[in-house]
Amino acid sequence: MLRQLFVFALSFSTAAAIALAHDGHEHPEAVILNEHNWGEHVPHGKEVDAIYGDAVLVNKYLTAVIANPVATRNANMTVRTVGGCLIDLSVNDRSSDQLSCFYIGKRKYQFSGMGIFQEHESRTDNGVTTEQSSARVETVAPGDENSPHVTLRYTIENDDHFLTVTTIFTNKSQKQLTVPLEDDIRADGGKEQMPKSPNGTHKLYWIHDKYWGQAYGFEVVGGTIDSNSNSNTSNLTYNLDGKTSVELAPGESFELTRRVYPGRDLLEVKAIYDRLHETEVFPLALTLTDARGEPIANAEVEFWSGESRRGSGRADENGILVTEVPAGDYTVGVTALGVELTSEQRLPLDVSSLKETQKINLKLSEWNPGQVVAKFTDSEGKPIACKVEFNPHAETPRPYFGPETATFGVVNLRYAPHGTFEQQLPAGQYDVIVSHGAEYDAIFTTLKIEPGQSSSLHGKLTRSVKTPGWISADFHSHSSPSGDNTGSQLGRVLNLVCEQIEFAPCTEHNRIETYEPEIEFLKIGDAIRTVSGMELTGNPLLLNHQNVFPLVYKPRTQDGGGPVTDLDPVKQIERIFLWDDRSEKLIQQNHPDIGWLFYDHDGDGTPDEGFERSHGLIDVMEIHPVQLVLDLKPDADYQGRPYANRIFGWLQLLNQGYRIPGIVNTDAHYNYHGSGGLRAWIQSSTDDPAKIDISEMINASKEGRIIMSNGPYLEFSVKEKDGSKSVVSGQDLEAKSGKVSVHVRVQCPNWIDVDRVFLLVNGRPHPIHNYRRETHEGKFKSGPVKFDETLEIELNGDAHIIAVTGGEKSTLGKVMGPFWGEHEPAALSNPVFVDVDGNGFEANKDTLDHPLPVKFGVNTN
Repeated sequence: MLRQLFVFALSFSTAAAIALAHDGHEHPEAVILNEHNWGEHVPHGKEVDAIYGDAVLVNKYLTAVIANPVATRNANMTVRTVGGCLIDLSVNDRSSDQLSCFYIGKRKYQFSGMGIFQEHESRTDNGVTTEQSSARVETVAPGDENSPHVTLRYTIENDDHFLTVTTIFTNKSQKQLTVPLEDDIRADGGKEQMPKSPNGTHKLYWIHDKYWGQAYGFEVVGGTIDSNSNSNTSNLTYNLDGKTSVELAPGESFELTRRVYPGRDLLEVKAIYDRLHETEVFPLALTLTDARGEPIANAEVEFWSGESRRGSGRADENGILVTEVPAGDYTVGVTALGVELTSEQRLPLDVSSLKETQKINLKLSEWNPGQVVAKFTDSEGKPIACKVEFNPHAETPRPYFGPETATFGVVNLRYAPHGTFEQQLPAGQYDVIVSHGAEYDAIFTTLKIEPGQSSSLHGKLTRSVKTPGWISADFHSHSSPSGDNTGSQLGRVLNLVCEQIEFAPCTEHNRIETYEPEIEFLKIGDAIRTVSGMELTGNPLLLNHQNVFPLVYKPRTQDGGGPVTDLDPVKQIERIFLWDDRSEKLIQQNHPDIGWLFYDHDGDGTPDEGFERSHGLIDVMEIHPVQLVLDLKPDADYQGRPYANRIFGWLQLLNQGYRIPGIVNTDAHYNYHGSGGLRAWIQSSTDDPAKIDISEMINASKEGRIIMSNGPYLEFSVKEKDGSKSVVSGQDLEAKSGKVSVHVRVQCPNWIDVDRVFLLVNGRPHPIHNYRRETHEGKFKSGPVKFDETLEIELNGDAHIIAVTGGEKSTLGKVMGPFWGEHEPAALSNPVFVDVDGNGFEANKDTLDHPLPVKFGVNTN
């Protein structure tokens, strides 16, 4: 595999932690990463951003990565200019990096040049030989008349459980300088279980990602830390004897030293800190058992001493938490599967037992869960990927398997890439939904979990929607490498395959990446095809977002070898067009402000040529939300805010002669019902995902052989009334008689319904072929096939025809979760272009009773 995967699932007994301990590092080492030492020296974890050229410090306990101090070094799209800063840090025995960056000096200094040093000293005193080794990385930021010269050192020694970070400020100017004592930390916890020290003053500032099992402590030597944090950034100001800055006269220097403590949990971080500061801690092995005496696996255990919270750790699969705490009386709180358990049992620690691990058994008699053993297949009995949601009845606790960033267990969902799993659940009654995307009927059932018992959950998922010759795709989704979210990439792939997305390019922000290691790890190559790509994302927003694939992936290099952004959208899109020696690729304009892009270059509300040079390079363009096709207005009220209806703007574009196919994608960032809420069906010569041809996908998309949907499957073809040639969306048809037959067929699984079908001719609803169930009940059917009609149209001139379906009186519902589930089902085709006069298709220039758009929000009149 190209990278080491890290899997952590709270909820199932076969949870795997794929993480390599750096065994054999008897002495600390400092290395510059290259292809030969990568596997031995790089930590693992969801947030690892190391590349070749970065420096690594490693000893037997921890591994730290310092970014190569060059101006172009970015960890990802939002964690930028990290040269010389600490970007990865983890313990070795269960490597799980969750740090984005420890920024030195709050990003004020541009470091350059990097040296690595190793020292080993052996001393013999009275016949006793002691050895001391250290390794360090050093870089500098040259000063000027207004800023100090900065020397930055990262150091570890033999037995250090922390990284020492030292900044030496030297005033090489001719005037006195004031130097603030400050750093900041980027550790994103918006969708994580990631508490941080409360804002205020601390001797030890800490961050703890409970689910992913990594904590960090920060200390300034000789002072305290004033912190101000949000879910992403922690600003640290160092207070040394009441001073948060130093005055440096010309020629003077000042040394600021911090220690950074990684640990598997906050209990471990605090124990390391206490030992270093001569507070004795004592080993403790706490075993948690339930009412039957069975281990409570993966439970979170929080320690309290009186009203003071010590911190928490997580028990292993055997219900054992091994930790160290100072002497004292403690109470613990235990949370299992998101359910808070209570215990009044005190845990007195005997201070006379200084060396032996104290073993304490804690039985939580109120906790008596059961287990579900699940197996789902397709109608032929073959394994099938599926998404299983457990919705408890009122009296049953809601299970929590992990945050929205997780992998196999996400909130109350289980992803099963092969249809099988075993899952512990709180005893009680559940409504269960089992699904596999929009081509399969969902299973709706109830499940009773008896205390201490196993319950079987099984069934066959029936493919009720037939889609021969078309494969389902999502061209646009994200995970943690993008930098604007913390979703695991493995969880993204699980989400995609369980929603039956058959073709999914990897399109992280500003970074060429791949899903191949995840697909290989899960052994799902027969169900999903991928290709390396990226979303090049820059300013101005709503213009400079382009997906592009395939691209040559250069692993372990800056941005995966991808292009960089440009403030000029034309230059940016030309750059990706020319990338990889003008290789064949698909360029997708993501969620654009159509008026700005096509008609208002300077955004002043006055029509002009727009970003004209880029228009011919756009192969497809996102036009979601798809349900806005059911109410064709230029502006919409979407999610409680004004919104430019891209579908309406796209129809206006088509009438002006722009033949840019539409497409819809989820742009999913997290793994809780993230993928699957939008999909495109692409015409394909194969229905076997493993045999999907990338070049064919590109060509079909460029031509517009795409159906856009959030669930309903729409078949659409057009032929001259008495002719034999039939075409599909995106294609041209010559029909000199002006009489055409349009075949529209709509299929839905058992959890989706539609009540409207209509045709758009040159962007306008056809006066006759506009059907609603309430007025044309005979044309709508029950069962998977909701509508199947051949509709006759007589055209007076060239026209493009689009088929639309939707459910004006329904929603997608619980199968698609709380966000997508609130949307009305809808689907539309790309246009068929009908040439009536035989001189080639000519657009009619109709603006659909509204002026062509300009930049949204500037002038919409």
